[in-house]
Amino acid sequence: MPLRLVAVLTLCLTLWAAPALAEKPVRILAGTTLVADALRDLCPEGVEIRVLIPGGACPGHFDLKPGDLALVQDAQAVILHQWQKDMAAMRNLLRAAQSEALDADYLPEPENPMLPRGQEALTRAVQGILERRFPAWAGHVRARAEARTARILAVEREMEAAFAPLRAARPAVLASALQAPLARWAGLEVAMTYGRPEELTPGRVGALLEAGRAANVVLVMDNIQSGAGAGRSLAEELGARQIDLTSFPGAPDGADTWEQALRANVRLLLQALAGA
Repeated sequence: MPLRLVAVLTLCLTLWAAPALAEKPVRILAGTTLVADALRDLCPEGVEIRVLIPGGACPGHFDLKPGDLALVQDAQAVILHQWQKDMAAMRNLLRAAQSEALDADYLPEPENPMLPRGQEALTRAVQGILERRFPAWAGHVRARAEARTARILAVEREMEAAFAPLRAARPAVLASALQAPLARWAGLEVAMTYGRPEELTPGRVGALLEAGRAANVVLVMDNIQSGAGAGRSLAEELGARQIDLTSFPGAPDGADTWEQALRANVRLLLQALAGA
């Protein structure tokens, strides 16, 4: 093949490949489905959002896999919750990645991000990170954040109205520590909280039953990620109802966004208390 033809073909292949390389999508790694949901809403179209910990898993017990190292190394940004900073497995993963993603961003969480005010704070924090890391997106991200915040506040007003009867009656419940904020927001009396199933020692169970009987508890609120059904035996002893609620989107079927997951929780709560 003549050298000139080889040169022309090489140039053509180079020019053809250049746009493909330039069009490589931006990839952002989210610590949980709560972060991923905000990112999908705020980022421009075409950005790939990947999640480290699935919605149904307990973050404290979830084992990071060797394949997660590739997720970190392939990401242009890594956005995690503040509490993930203290997880040994997460620190080891970021250390092993040896990439720019080691400069992970951590979200401050003054309130529970499953509740509207906490979700608003999380949205604004994600907005700030995106505007700083990707300045060209600033206008798009800002507009999307304003629209998302408006929806969050609308959901809050709707839930406040739905909770009005509960606040008047103030039924008593036992609740997973991770679901107690929802219970208190709804206006329920939280007689006592509990942790993961392995923390329910005989002494703790006895204290929970004593508190439940004293407060005439009508409902036990479990947290799916801590262990679905952890409080079922408590409910049976107290003659109360029991429900499993989620701390993250993606655990209940069809509840893949923050709003869907919150609505699923509230629906279960209202149905259980209507029956009680």
